[in-house]
Amino acid sequence: MVTVVAEKAGANLRAPLKKQPKPTVSRDNASETLKELWVFPVAPETCNLACTHCLYAASPTTRNSYRLSAGELSGLLAQVEAAGAKPHFLFTGGEPTLHPELCDFLETVNRQGYSFQLMTNGTRIQQPLVDRLSKMSHLTKVQMSLESVDAETHDAIYGRGMQGRVLKAAGLLKENGVPLTLAVTPMAVNEQGLAAIEALAEAKGTDVKYISLYDLGAAKDKHLQPSQENPPVDHQTDTELMCDKGVAYSEGTFYPCPVLVKEPEAKLGARLAEALGPDARRKVALLKKSHSACQVCLKGST
Repeated sequence: MVTVVAEKAGANLRAPLKKQPKPTVSRDNASETLKELWVFPVAPETCNLACTHCLYAASPTTRNSYRLSAGELSGLLAQVEAAGAKPHFLFTGGEPTLHPELCDFLETVNRQGYSFQLMTNGTRIQQPLVDRLSKMSHLTKVQMSLESVDAETHDAIYGRGMQGRVLKAAGLLKENGVPLTLAVTPMAVNEQGLAAIEALAEAKGTDVKYISLYDLGAAKDKHLQPSQENPPVDHQTDTELMCDKGVAYSEGTFYPCPVLVKEPEAKLGARLAEALGPDARRKVALLKKSHSACQVCLKGST
């Protein structure tokens, strides 16, 4: 808390100065407040893995033909420009590397001067992709999932042999100068290994991002429980909610955040201006009060 010290008639008066809340994103102030734009190159449930905690219940057997097109991305960038905004782009999934034009999309965003990151399970990263990523000056990081340094624990969540592929990908990225962050979802099944992930990250010269566990999709079906242990280090310095500083774009529609992109009641519209408009913002406010996933975020930034 910030404190103001005032002097009056020889006495020291101490009065707390309340921190002013940050303005949330809207159509009127998008140029200042639209800080993040989450983009799904493929449908959220499209993935090469079937992770036990996936909030979209993604798997290789899921059939959803949606793929972001070059024209669609061009239209999205035009809407961002019309809003006067300069958000950070987060390309996520599902597994975004399943899109054959992913690197073309990233290079397009890079050429236009937007900062961006790639969020992946890491199991499909190979040298040709790393070579292209290493040349993108506005790429801030590749965020790659690692749930445990213990192969048995990690592979119980992601699938047999997956930890080895992730660690190999991490090595490729670091060797080629691509910024890397390890992402972990603290759960009851891996909570004893959080300190070991921190140590591994330090040894590799990277950091750790903690992801909240939501009672959605596969996690809900399998009754998974979040960790009761706090992460070894508090990396969550940004306390702004995702829906207060950005929007997500998936399958031609905008949503408040990447968590709710499979929730029909969370649709904000097909145009960015609509998604940032007053009706959409009222819908977001109502979701915060009623949706169980929103309650997870309200307990702490994810």
